[in-house]
Amino acid sequence: MRILHALNSFPPRSRAGSENYVEALALEQKKRHDVSILYREDDLDRLEYEARSEEWRGMPVHVVNRTFRDVQDFRETYASAPLAEAVRARLEAWRPHVVHFHHVSCLSTTSIEAAHDLGIAVVFTLHDYWLTCPRGQRVRRDLSLCEKPTEVDCVDCMAAQLRIRGGYARTRELWQRTKRLPKARLARSIYQRIASRPFQDEQAAIEQIRARTAHVHSVAKSVGRFVSPSRWLRDAFVADGFPADRIRVLDNGYDRSAWQDAAVRRPRPSGSPLRLAYLGTWIPTKGVDILIEAVRDLGADEVTLDVHGFAVPYEGAEDYESRLRDRAADQPQIRLHGRYDPGDVPGLLANTDVLVVPSTWYENSPLTVHEAFLSGVPVIASDHGGLREFVRHGENGLTFPPGDVAALRALILDLSRDPSKLDGLRVDTRDVMSIDDHAAALDSIYQELLE
Repeated sequence: MRILHALNSFPPRSRAGSENYVEALALEQKKRHDVSILYREDDLDRLEYEARSEEWRGMPVHVVNRTFRDVQDFRETYASAPLAEAVRARLEAWRPHVVHFHHVSCLSTTSIEAAHDLGIAVVFTLHDYWLTCPRGQRVRRDLSLCEKPTEVDCVDCMAAQLRIRGGYARTRELWQRTKRLPKARLARSIYQRIASRPFQDEQAAIEQIRARTAHVHSVAKSVGRFVSPSRWLRDAFVADGFPADRIRVLDNGYDRSAWQDAAVRRPRPSGSPLRLAYLGTWIPTKGVDILIEAVRDLGADEVTLDVHGFAVPYEGAEDYESRLRDRAADQPQIRLHGRYDPGDVPGLLANTDVLVVPSTWYENSPLTVHEAFLSGVPVIASDHGGLREFVRHGENGLTFPPGDVAALRALILDLSRDPSKLDGLRVDTRDVMSIDDHAAALDSIYQELLE
């Protein structure tokens, strides 16, 4: 079987959770099938929509350049005819039996239709909310949760893309000017005011949001099967009108071999501080600031916190990393580390007592939670979204109200001061699906569509 995975980025260019998952899946599938990757890059030194081919770990990789520099209206941010044509050309040349989409936020929704029109079976894994939320996380610009988004909510969030005429190039130019102003908050205010000025009628903006929603539902008809790693996300899409009978709940799979030669969690030595860790990207919705605040001013003899990862661009929070470093600067118990490779994770977790996942957005099925369980490490997590499915309070971890610094601090101190409570948290590695079982389940879905 020829399988092509399509997503918005891929290793080694990007090492976020979904990219690492697709890499592991593709390598497993390569044992039995012909597998290739198609992803998007944003190289200002290359022509827009220019395509090139390379090889990654024995797999052919097709890369399409898209920088958004020629975008003139909101529709072109999600449905790009030139980009879909570039994708179609690659599909016609390689002729896969199945195209498995993971993210089309930078690959164009119409790429899905292009695959379907060529008679190729289409599968789409739901990693976040992007199909129904242009920002992807159902979080407003003020970082509050957008539980039941309305068209007006979307207009407020997408004001710059909806209202600035002259395309993304002008958007970037305006932001570069305003963000250099002394007051960051004032800069954002000015930026939004400029963004809104050319737009006279809010109803026209609402119509653009309405058109995107209708378009996404139309494109969804070209998808043979959706795959949702959590019941939570599946239910959210069903509530938004997606067909329940075409969404399969199938958690992500993990390469257990990476843990075979690695030491599982080493017990906390008597009298030593509780060892906390965070692994992942540093953006506001991941709640890294909440974790740092919860550990601030705690004694290094009680708790240590190792924060592994890296900051990625997040509109409106360009100073997030510097704020994290400022809050941790005078705290010897808090150590901020840099990037890590997937192969480093078992070693990082071997010296960890508890992984903390303080996300403020509705997570789907975080890779780090499953990686912790493979290491025998319990998890403290925000009590909502998909996290609630995997972290069971008092069994394999603890949960706390999202964003509640005091509640998180209380859990941490309780575990630190009473080691028996940490010992009482039991992790079962059998709860984590292996990558080979996961790939076999996907094979069944593929075959079902091909038949």
